[in-house]
Formats: sequence, C-alpha cells, structure tokens
Amino acid sequence: MFSNASSAGSVAAVLAVLPSASDDAPRVIRQFTSVFLMSCRGELWRVYEADTPDALDRHIPWRGSSHCYRVFIGLAHHNPVRVHAFAPGESRETDPTTLQDQLDHSIAA
Repeated sequence: MFSNASSAGSVAAVLAVLPSASDDAPRVIRQFTSVFLMSCRGELWRVYEADTPDALDRHIPWRGSSHCYRVFIGLAHHNPVRVHAFAPGESRETDPTTLQDQLDHSIAA
C-alpha cells in the first residue's frame, strides 16, 4: 500500500531541525515539500492529505485543501499508517495542536 518513501537521510534532516524541549508538547516541522509532526509521545510522523484513505495520490497538507483524509505515516522502523477522515467544516490547519488531535482520533490503515 505505501512505499518506504522516507529515507534515513530525510529523517535525520528533520531531527536536526527539531527544537529540543523537555516538555511533551507536539511540534510541527515544515520543509519545502513536507510537513512532519513530532507527537506528544515523541513519535515522528510525516503528514499528507488524500482523497482516499489508501493515500495513493497524497499531497502536502495546507489550510485551503479540500481533500477528504489526513494521513500520518510513522517514520519508525515499522512505518505505521494512521488515517483521519475530515468531518464537514473541520479545520485544515497544520498547527501542532490540531495535528495531534487528528492523530489521536485517527484509525490504523
């Protein structure tokens, strides 16, 4: 279903720019073509949006999108995938709190 599109180099690049903190607040890392969430549990997720839950045609998330699903791909060795279906009128923001809430209410794909 998903290919391992994230290389060790891209994960290292994300971790290099991640601010260090002692709290457990979620963090968002934005790169030119990617959005990452460091969850409050310390897990690193790459975030996409898609029109189908299998996310074969995935896109970088943005506030004005109209895609039906937000897809979280774990950047751990086993690459878990979680899918959040947007409710009508639901926020498409990519701030840390919104992404963490969507991840928390997502289902395993």
